[in-house]
Amino acid sequence: MQTSKSLLFSFYFLKQAPRAWFQKFYTIIVSFGFVASHHDSTLFVKKTNAGSIFLSLYVDDMIITGDDFDGIASLEIVLSHRFAMKDFGVLRYFLGIEVASSFKGYFLS
Repeated sequence: MQTSKSLLFSFYFLKQAPRAWFQKFYTIIVSFGFVASHHDSTLFVKKTNAGSIFLSLYVDDMIITGDDFDGIASLEIVLSHRFAMKDFGVLRYFLGIEVASSFKGYFLS
């Protein structure tokens, strides 16, 4: 059985799609002033005059947090213009981990 070149071409680029998406995301997030962590390539940090913004990315899930609330709002607008996004509000679950917060900090279970 012989496989056509176009079919092989499609499978090759199908495997490359996540890498291409991440490269596009990386380019946009870096242009917005974020720096990738040296320890985790999917953690991005931006220091501003108002504080810090942290963005953690896992496949198609994202956590955005920090103390620069205006910066977070601007980031969400920028990303929503370039990617299909839904804001699920306050973090309750991430990767099967339940997240609860109080004035003492965050609790994971």
